[in-house]
Amino acid sequence: MAFFMAIFVAMPDGNKYLKRALLFAFGLKLFYLLLGNLLPNGWNGMEHVLDVFARNDSGWYHQIARDGYPTSPPALGVQTSFAFFPLYPAIISLFRQPILLFTQNNDLVYVLASFLVHLPLTWLWVVMLFKWLGGMGFDSRRAFIYSIFFQVFPYHFFYHMFYSEVLFSILFMWALIAVQKKMHLSLAMAVALLTLCRPTGIVFSAGLGLWLLAENGWFRVLRQRDNLIQLLALFAAPAALVLWMIYLYFHCGDPVAFSSTQAAWGHAYTWPWEPLFAGRQWYLQLISIYILLLILSSILLLRKTRLGEQLFFWLNALFPLITGSIASYYRYFSVIPTYFLRLFTVLETRWKWVFTFGMLLNILLYYVWVSLSSRASEEWLTF
Repeated sequence: MAFFMAIFVAMPDGNKYLKRALLFAFGLKLFYLLLGNLLPNGWNGMEHVLDVFARNDSGWYHQIARDGYPTSPPALGVQTSFAFFPLYPAIISLFRQPILLFTQNNDLVYVLASFLVHLPLTWLWVVMLFKWLGGMGFDSRRAFIYSIFFQVFPYHFFYHMFYSEVLFSILFMWALIAVQKKMHLSLAMAVALLTLCRPTGIVFSAGLGLWLLAENGWFRVLRQRDNLIQLLALFAAPAALVLWMIYLYFHCGDPVAFSSTQAAWGHAYTWPWEPLFAGRQWYLQLISIYILLLILSSILLLRKTRLGEQLFFWLNALFPLITGSIASYYRYFSVIPTYFLRLFTVLETRWKWVFTFGMLLNILLYYVWVSLSSRASEEWLTF
């Protein structure tokens, strides 16, 4: 923390809005930490004060960081860690090793490592956001307001939990900046890491390819060297997936173990509308209503946008729905930037009202999540 405070103090005065954005992001993280421990099912003792950030799927990341992946293929109907891709837990594992030198309290190791990972990730997310928006003509004040708008959007408290959303978002902004600046090697590296971060990384890369093709001309791109190289750089995404599949083949004997285990989570390809209102649990009904609002507002916001942007958006907005489960849809949707940019342009003149309403709604949703979620520490934080 002292390192990031030193960076903050060293920033020139011209970066005052960037400083404010960083203050808001870290302040919001602290707020969720304090609030989460005050909510029902939150407090679990002083040694577990960070556990409120480590709920549900976070336990799987911990298992991978601690033990790696199983050496046998996933059994039918059994949930396994193969459903989670390796980049995020690998980073946690790097931070975990030195912590083991300072504490023998094994329950603390994962949450401390994850917390130390998320501090630089939060800082990097804000910096990358300013760089990406700057390339789109945003001044620093608008970028600051957008950073607030995005973080108070419903369910976006997940960007402060021990999940992979913030890392995925950083990598995709890196890819978008690389497209803006024609940085082909950076683009290839970004989409490769994006694919190793989450299963949807390959879909985002494909959507970005469609966007570039539509913007540059479906066939004209072959006659323009820069655009062609940019398109070829996106093939780093399937190349990374192939390398991951080769690793899985030699590690457990199943090169598509990440797909084989999906049925245990209730995932099965279907029509995008079928998962809506299918579950009897009240929170799944709430998520279904939320999805409908997102889709309907997306139709209104994107109806006049260019074809490339629409192809990218609808591919990534609908793909999670055809997998047959909506329980985590709000997390998938949160990393699709085009929707939030379009909505921001409509609401930015009323951003103070939006901030107030969004923050109150996020507190309510955070209360529900903390109250209903299982403590990863109870299930996983034992070595």
